Amino acid sequence: MGLVNRSIPNLYNGVSQQPPSLRLTSQATEQINGLSSVVYGLAKRPPTKHVAKLSTSVLEDSFVHTINRDATEQYKVIITNGGLKVYAVATGLEKTVSFPDGTAYLNAVDPSTSFACVTVADYTFIVNKNVVVASAATLSTGTSKGSKQQFVDLPTSGNTVGDVWEIAGTGTNSFDSYYVKWDGSGTWRETIKPGIKVALDAATMPFRLVNNGDGTFTCSKNVWANRLVGDDTSASFPSFVGHTIGDVYFHRNRLGFIASENVIFSRAGSFFNFFPETVTVVLDTDPVDVAVSHTKVAVLRHALAFNTSLMLFADQAQFQLTAKDILSPKTAVINVTTEFDIEAKCKPTTSGTSIFFGVTKGQHSGIKEYLVQPLTYTNDASDLTAHVPKYIPKNLFKLASSNLDNVVIALSKDERSTLYVYRYYWSSPEEKVQSSWSKFTLDAGAVILDAEFRNTVLDLVVKRSDGTYLESLNLEAINDALDGRILLDQKVSVTGVFDAGTGQTTWTLPYPVDDTFKIVLGESFTSQVATVLSPSAPTAYTLRVPGNFASGAVFIGRPYTFRFTFSPVVFKDEQKVAVVHYKVKLKNFEILFDDTGYFRAEVNPDGRGEYSYVYTGNTLGDTSWKLGDITLGTGKFRFPVMGDSGKSTITLVNDSVLPSVFQAAEWEGVLSTGSKHL
Repeated sequence: MGLVNRSIPNLYNGVSQQPPSLRLTSQATEQINGLSSVVYGLAKRPPTKHVAKLSTSVLEDSFVHTINRDATEQYKVIITNGGLKVYAVATGLEKTVSFPDGTAYLNAVDPSTSFACVTVADYTFIVNKNVVVASAATLSTGTSKGSKQQFVDLPTSGNTVGDVWEIAGTGTNSFDSYYVKWDGSGTWRETIKPGIKVALDAATMPFRLVNNGDGTFTCSKNVWANRLVGDDTSASFPSFVGHTIGDVYFHRNRLGFIASENVIFSRAGSFFNFFPETVTVVLDTDPVDVAVSHTKVAVLRHALAFNTSLMLFADQAQFQLTAKDILSPKTAVINVTTEFDIEAKCKPTTSGTSIFFGVTKGQHSGIKEYLVQPLTYTNDASDLTAHVPKYIPKNLFKLASSNLDNVVIALSKDERSTLYVYRYYWSSPEEKVQSSWSKFTLDAGAVILDAEFRNTVLDLVVKRSDGTYLESLNLEAINDALDGRILLDQKVSVTGVFDAGTGQTTWTLPYPVDDTFKIVLGESFTSQVATVLSPSAPTAYTLRVPGNFASGAVFIGRPYTFRFTFSPVVFKDEQKVAVVHYKVKLKNFEILFDDTGYFRAEVNPDGRGEYSYVYTGNTLGDTSWKLGDITLGTGKFRFPVMGDSGKSTITLVNDSVLPSVFQAAEWEGVLSTGSKHL
């Protein structure tokens, strides 16, 4: 066929581990620190920004919960073994927390997997999954006088305050026995059987963290309602007594827990009450306590409110609790939806009409998407990692999602400095045009403890060598003014101090630095805007360069590298089917880019060594640049390959502080064949 040209129409579909002949042309062999978008293409990801140093302690085994009350009150709750701290997200400032009941409930060998939280208004309920719930020793009072069949049989005279009678009923009654007590004013009132336990042991029940409204918090026991009517048969203790609580949730104006195979809701609108109001009739507002039913052991691990239902996750099966109109003991129904081996220590996350949850795949993890089809309401769970089965390590511990950016983040304890990123886009309810996996990497010493979205901002809690930090990554900050065009992790804006005696400028940083960090001049430096300085690090927290650069703020941070390795080129016919008998000898590659300051193409043809072709755009420090901005290039970049397509690797690299955005590519090659394709 001779010389042919083929285009790669977009570069936003991430990594595939399928054979090259089965991949989409837009999929890659490797993508690191690249953000895929159907809007602007493939860009070097935005940087992380330093927010604050939260603690000088090493908090590697901590549990992190985000309180997002409103735009002005957002907090990080960090629970360690026997401790709890609260920090403002915007500033990282620690808030005062009082513990009137001590911190024994917070004891845990591995806090990162031992706690669950849910926030309702100013209350955050904290569950220690290792604590067995118990009943308190407090007994009901009253004097038992015996049993009557009907209420009308009760004595009308000679009664004393505290007299209790059992109304046992007759064969024509549909209710269980109930009890009444003489109140001394001529009235019999429904009560509890004398001499039985009435209370939950608050020290073993979930604690509450309360926002006091003045910038302080209180972590203490809850005051749980006592059992006031019935007996151990008609008004038994909730089924979580005698078990550990696995998760906490809020659904349909009820607080709820899961314990073993049971799902337990409080009274409607009464979050601290798990006992019925009366045993003579079942009320719609009564607590709900139901068990899942399955042929396999179905110990529930997670509960997630989703649309109008409650999704329940056991190790080997998933369930859905639904109720028509209102949720009540009479309407609650639990059905099996799917059967997968889930990552038990990783709580699922919701985004729009989807739930994402982790599954076990031997030494690796997968992500499933539980989706309710908008038109058919058919439940399904598709495998989002079918084309990357060995990409995400096992031991997932956190999933986070943003429905504004159509992105899911996965964290694994086997790769503590890496975020596995899934980006997707539905062009219609039936067609997903983007299903992209890639990864963001921080420096090798970073340990990511938590990742959580606030709108389009991803908040990261990161442990480093000298303590624990709060950092943020804004997914929408692509080439957004000068700040968005300087790509440095742990980025801060700092003003230096000039020493006339030594002729040097020194900057003091809020975290340890070394000479790999870069300094980029800011808007105050007129013709030198975006000039990159390579400093020395005279101390652990300072950087220094010769010259006077103290006239304004600079950007300082850690460089990070973007890498995108193209899939091996395979010739495909008009139906996009690989024609394997054709051999492709690549001649040239051409990259279409936009708003780009730097990148290079690293080419290794036929294993003959690496060649590098660099696009530099404008020269840093050029006086023709606009004040306070960076001029970025748009166009095409062509470079030679000259190698067999199956043996050549082509990688786009950006390790500079400047952005790069790629839309498409095109290759040119010579086809040869020794046989005819029928």
